[in-house]
Amino acid sequence: MPRFILPLLLCSLLKAAEVPPALRGHPLPDAAKLQDAQGHDNGVRFVDLNGDGHEDIVLSNAREYGVFLFVPKERAKKNLQWDEGWSQVMREGRAGDANSLPLIVRADGSDNGVTFHDGAMWAASSNQRIPFAELLKVPGPAPKSPQDSLKALHLKPGYQATLVAAEPLVQDPVFIDWDAKGRMWVVEMGDYPFAPGEKTKDGSVGQEKVSELQAGRVKILEDTNGDGIYDKASLFLDGLKHPTGLAFWKNGVFIANIPDIFYAEDTDGDGRCDKRETWYTGFTAGNPQHLVNGFCWGLDGWLYGANGDSGGDITCVKDGKKIALGTSDFRFDPRTGGFALEGGRSQYGKWRDDYGNWFGNNNSTIGWHYWLPFRYLERHPEVVAKSVRSDMNGEKRVFPASPPVRRFNQGSAVNTLTSGCSPMPFRDTTFGSDGENVMFICEPANNLVHREVLDYSGGTITSKRHPGDAESEFIASEDNWFRPSMARTGPDGALYVVDMYRLVLEHPEWIPAEIAHGLDLRAGEDLGRIYRIAKTGSPKSGAAIPNPTEAMASSNGWMRDTAQRLLIERNETAAVPELKKLLGAAPAVRIQAAFTLMQLGGMSADDVFALIRPLSPQVRATALTASGSQSEGVFSEAERALLKQAAQKAPAKTPVVAMPAITNNNPNRQKVVAKYVADAAGLSGDARRGAAVFQKVCMVCHKVRELGVEVGPDLTTVATKPREQLIEAIFDPNRAVEQRNAATQVTKKDQSLLMGQLAAETPGNITLRMPGGAEIVVLRSDIRELKTLTTSIMPEGLESVLSAQDVADVLAFISTK
Repeated sequence: MPRFILPLLLCSLLKAAEVPPALRGHPLPDAAKLQDAQGHDNGVRFVDLNGDGHEDIVLSNAREYGVFLFVPKERAKKNLQWDEGWSQVMREGRAGDANSLPLIVRADGSDNGVTFHDGAMWAASSNQRIPFAELLKVPGPAPKSPQDSLKALHLKPGYQATLVAAEPLVQDPVFIDWDAKGRMWVVEMGDYPFAPGEKTKDGSVGQEKVSELQAGRVKILEDTNGDGIYDKASLFLDGLKHPTGLAFWKNGVFIANIPDIFYAEDTDGDGRCDKRETWYTGFTAGNPQHLVNGFCWGLDGWLYGANGDSGGDITCVKDGKKIALGTSDFRFDPRTGGFALEGGRSQYGKWRDDYGNWFGNNNSTIGWHYWLPFRYLERHPEVVAKSVRSDMNGEKRVFPASPPVRRFNQGSAVNTLTSGCSPMPFRDTTFGSDGENVMFICEPANNLVHREVLDYSGGTITSKRHPGDAESEFIASEDNWFRPSMARTGPDGALYVVDMYRLVLEHPEWIPAEIAHGLDLRAGEDLGRIYRIAKTGSPKSGAAIPNPTEAMASSNGWMRDTAQRLLIERNETAAVPELKKLLGAAPAVRIQAAFTLMQLGGMSADDVFALIRPLSPQVRATALTASGSQSEGVFSEAERALLKQAAQKAPAKTPVVAMPAITNNNPNRQKVVAKYVADAAGLSGDARRGAAVFQKVCMVCHKVRELGVEVGPDLTTVATKPREQLIEAIFDPNRAVEQRNAATQVTKKDQSLLMGQLAAETPGNITLRMPGGAEIVVLRSDIRELKTLTTSIMPEGLESVLSAQDVADVLAFISTK
């Protein structure tokens, strides 16, 4: 043995015997016990891999392996899910798998000659050298081939999946739609997570241009031989920045491309865009998971889009009109350029059913039903509504088929809805009862597509898990790279699933920088798949629409939408007699034919209202208001009861509310935090006492299970955060404030001030949610100034009522199951 290796080996063995003195008091990871069940060396070594002065853990024996980085107190930043100690898991698994390490000890516990020096792990027995830089990377599961990933899909009995497009034809697809020729248009977000030059807000992670594929694109796919598989791709437009969706109009498309919505057209027939015209600009840039997106064709001939949670001050280029998007979604008229606000805000996807009802969601919500239309409120300014949407289903449990993989930003979040998107009603009869009144929601973090059954019987539309999916999902993949972003009804009545196919889904904004730097953030940039899900044996039919009037009679929602659009584009009044023959057809056909007739001048708004009003409860106030009729009776009995609860007159005079003196980046607050972290460190919490503390101090703004009021975050959703982060949130609540939890300050014309959380906006009023859950409705006509602050509504100074023991007790309470 070389002379210099012996002392290193002895040092390594010494470190295996005990935890380094400076790090004692921190529990070891479950796998990293110093001795195995027989009392032998378990293959644990303490090595400073990242040079931060704290020794990390490398484990490798005949059973398992792992690399665990030590997280010191000062690096346990807010909103990260890592405790102080060896909590950053860079890799772990069973010995012998693809990412395993050389054995440090053999099966009998004897040393295998592994040493750590010169910035690497050295294995003498296998002549291997693994640099520390490699150990600091998160390897993740390997990608599968398109065919192997197809085999990894779990479907319900009676359904089959077909791979209709894959790389290199598509790469990073996030959105699809079909034109009237039957061609599939694909939006590719190739610049996820960073466009060149972008960084996280704190500047800790970012990328310059690192790849030729690092740009957004729009492609056109064609099936040239009619076998149902797309075999030709044409690049329509590239160089885009985080494109999220498109919609057809006349000879081109509208594209959502931050900060704009623009119209793009190929004028010379070569398949490439050569005309580009911005219609709307001012949508806020930022995290690509939270950008303006769309679009969905409405029965009224307008295109609808989702806010994305980022808002913006929108300029309508055609007429110069300026509109603050705020917390609203929107619609625009492709004929005139008109732009209007709609109830919001939806994060990714705003979609409707055949009856004109609109749905959206965010990453932790199955779905919202937007039951109270803005157009009604615009016509009735005397109605002051607290909210225009309702939660459809509070369930968050999902059933993935993929192997559990520790998330980079929330290690404990498994089998839980965390990335819900694209809530799309299925719009055809091809699935029979399986597809009747069904909505699909994509969940890319858990590698699945979830199915809900819509219930139209109440005041608002609710939903529940499909009875055939009691402990499973409609689609679930064993492949951890399966990242569905959209599941929509195709022209042939099948369900088409768009798979972005990436390793890293979480945006680096929410990943600890130390982990993000060890990740291949663009792994899968050259991959992407699109699947067709259909009843076994169902043939694929063409999507071309030679005669839009005939297509209006289809049971397929895409067919009717496209036919309606073509008839409106062409102002085809000659189609009116044939369309009137459809007014006695099935409800979905009847409704869309009536709206098309109204747009072509063949039917009055009042007549449309009278025709579709009896189709309640599927047809609701949203569709009735969209008809433009001034008739009364818009709301059903159930909706009227809900409206009575939701609407109220604003108080004649609101008392002045004292404004708390709170600021960001307050050094005095950090001193308080440091004291409580130190004082609570050695205390054991009592959940019973903690419940009493919660009821005394916290429940006016927070909820734990069934107890309390949800103004701020539900504390059960943050219970797994490190103790230091939770203490910081208690005593320095303004250190970091999410946009949706920021305080809103209202200055009224009578000089009074209000401050609360902006809960809802309508054309005539806003709703502020106050501590205790009380909601104050303020008429816009009474507002002099509306300002979003960078602070939270949570007060400072809780050290005056909370002891260190109180803190330990309440943290124990919120973490109990």
